[in-house]
Amino acid sequence: MAEEYTDYEGMRANSHKVLKTVLKIIVIALILFVYGAVMIRSCARKPQKHILYSNALKAELSERGGTDIYYQSPYDKINRNDEGTFQFSISDCYYIPATKQLQVTVRYNLAVLNDVKEKYGLRDAPTEDCFDYSLLFEDGSRELSYSYSSYVSGRYRFIYLLFENVDLDEYTAVHYEPEDAAITASNGRIIAHETDENGKNILYETDENGDAKVYTRTFVSLETYYRDDVNYTKKPLSSLMVFNRLYNFEKVKDYEKLIDFDGKFPIIKVR
Repeated sequence: MAEEYTDYEGMRANSHKVLKTVLKIIVIALILFVYGAVMIRSCARKPQKHILYSNALKAELSERGGTDIYYQSPYDKINRNDEGTFQFSISDCYYIPATKQLQVTVRYNLAVLNDVKEKYGLRDAPTEDCFDYSLLFEDGSRELSYSYSSYVSGRYRFIYLLFENVDLDEYTAVHYEPEDAAITASNGRIIAHETDENGKNILYETDENGDAKVYTRTFVSLETYYRDDVNYTKKPLSSLMVFNRLYNFEKVKDYEKLIDFDGKFPIIKVR
């Protein structure tokens, strides 16, 4: 009897060890599954960083052997509808002064197409290429000329918008009084952000000689409309700031690694 009891206790102890091992494996598997799912979803939502290789950029690189490209991470990154549901987001704003081009990456969940279907009472959801984009400047003017390239990853569509004729360096020389200064930049130059009598935002910045200039464009927003209902007097589906001169614009190092020289993202001309 004592021997049988000892065998029973041994079997019981072994079964507990096996059960603990199985439970540990199950817990580890669940953790790996959840982590993997989060990583896959995160990767699907994250756009690939690319600079479109346009004819203008190609000519600039061929003629001069290089150029300056600047980057700014947009302040307004996500647009939501009236119910608080995600619709559009923007990222990776690139500016090329020599070619006067501004490139912005847009991302939206394909479920937005069903929102458009319901909003406009359509029989079927529209195709992915159903939106119209424009840049809106603080003086009310717009830039409508753009090209784009896009791809779909999971539930998301990513669009690289390349706008032409965008001069963010244009300015007017002005008389500047030091007492007008509101901010001193890290480089020691004086800048001031004010509003004129017409409510227009002004950014003063002094140069090396202490002279001042007022930039023509301080804020730039990307507006999105349904292509069959483009009316600039109406509220757009999305309006997000893509450039703000009050934030740093960083020069891109090793930009050659970002340019799509291989043409993996063919450019489609819209306007």
